[in-house]
Amino acid sequence: MTKWKMDIPGFLTLFSYFGLTAAGVLSLSDTGLNLAANGSVLLAPSNNSNTYSLSINLTESSSSDCPSLSNAESLSQMELIKRLTDSCRYDNLNPPISYNKDGVEQPLGVYTRFYIYVMKNVESSNLQFMVQGLLQLRYHDPRLAFSSLVPNRDQPIMGESSLKKMIWVPHIFLTNEQTSSVLGTSSPDELTTIYPNGTVIISTRLQATLYCWMNFAKFPFDDQTCTTILESWMYNNTLVELHWETENAVTFDTEMQLAEYNLIGSLTNESIRISNGSHMSHGALVGNYSTIRFSILLTREVGYYVIDYFLPSIMIVCISWVSFWLQADQTPARTTLGCTTLLSFITLSLSQEANLSKTGYVTMSEVWFLVCTIFIFGSLVEFAFVNTIFRRNNNLELKKRSTKYIVKSTFVPHIKKHRRHGYKRTESTMSTTSMDKSCLGPNNTVITIETPIIIGGSLSREDSAISLDEHDESSSSSTSGETPKEKPPQTFATMTPKEVSLWIDRKMRFVFPLAFIVFNALFWTLVYCL
Repeated sequence: MTKWKMDIPGFLTLFSYFGLTAAGVLSLSDTGLNLAANGSVLLAPSNNSNTYSLSINLTESSSSDCPSLSNAESLSQMELIKRLTDSCRYDNLNPPISYNKDGVEQPLGVYTRFYIYVMKNVESSNLQFMVQGLLQLRYHDPRLAFSSLVPNRDQPIMGESSLKKMIWVPHIFLTNEQTSSVLGTSSPDELTTIYPNGTVIISTRLQATLYCWMNFAKFPFDDQTCTTILESWMYNNTLVELHWETENAVTFDTEMQLAEYNLIGSLTNESIRISNGSHMSHGALVGNYSTIRFSILLTREVGYYVIDYFLPSIMIVCISWVSFWLQADQTPARTTLGCTTLLSFITLSLSQEANLSKTGYVTMSEVWFLVCTIFIFGSLVEFAFVNTIFRRNNNLELKKRSTKYIVKSTFVPHIKKHRRHGYKRTESTMSTTSMDKSCLGPNNTVITIETPIIIGGSLSREDSAISLDEHDESSSSSTSGETPKEKPPQTFATMTPKEVSLWIDRKMRFVFPLAFIVFNALFWTLVYCL
């Protein structure tokens, strides 16, 4: 017990400092100790009436509401963290306050690192992929520092989900997730580490299925960028800011392999998302929220598509050209070959497009499918054309055996000439009959014998009649001395329908392969140069 003697002004000063009357309690919340004081004021035996005798007993006591940290060195890790996070000292609903070098309050920095174990199921049809990894969040909470309380303890305090529930943890969510979960066999794989200086690291093993907005314009020669976005949910950027670690922010397992893609690398980015009335990304909370993202760069492996799609389609197109080496009258063989190749290629293309999401734009695989279909269909159309020519009865009269005159005579037959000859033949026949009737009597019998005339190496009854008509016409003109108004075109060569159809097939044997080679040169140039 301590005793002092003082005058009345000194006693009043002491009274105002401790806030006591006859007996009082002084709370020292910073040290977690209470000073209990009691005593009495007595008049001292002195000649001075202003002199009193003050007796105060000061004892140290611990309050039951706030446990003491005076014996922190003898406490276990669990007991120490319980006393550090007691409600009288720690509020796990409020983030820690951070200050810069000048002592000005600033947002709390949360530094993130992501280690990816597995990445798979990069599905083009559903526009999503699955990732498994370790997410680490690092920040500084000075309220949890215990280096001054336990100077000899250098090891951090480590715990799992139970320790995580005792302290404040930033709420981070994946904005483009479809589903996510924390991995763990018997309990969630969560590790909380508190260092003596107050640094906290939260490590979580998670699995998430994320959306990846892909572009298939160059499919299957495309490169994809799949982005993972992490964002602060509850605290805006005035309280919490997310950052990537300066070194090894996003790393991948060295043994990780992808089935359909090659991993090129990754890119990281930090930004701010605005939440307001028109863009409600955080419910009813309005403000600017810190966002970090990392993008995984992928390039598709084309070996599978070349072997299972492009090479078979090239072979199918080439098989359709076999019909050019068959005769034009072999209708069953050429028709079966053309239809079979067309249906086979359509089946091959449909099986390939089934794994691709429906898009509103044309992809490179669709361009390939369309052009190959045109080539196969073109071989069928060519067969129908040469078969029609093969079945003609008339020969082609040509000025010269060249492509120009053959094509012109094939597509533009001499229809007017045939009509004129038919009309003259009828007139000549009628005049001859009337002449015979006038010369002969009613009892006479007329016998008419038609002899075929060979013209151009072929026999034709109609051509014989036409030639006779032309001969009679020329004879009558020469006898009368009149000049004909129109001379027939001069003919230097003729081709039979069989020769014309064979000539077209021979030309198509070079035209179709040459056109397909030109298309391949343009297609693969666009694929690898654009």
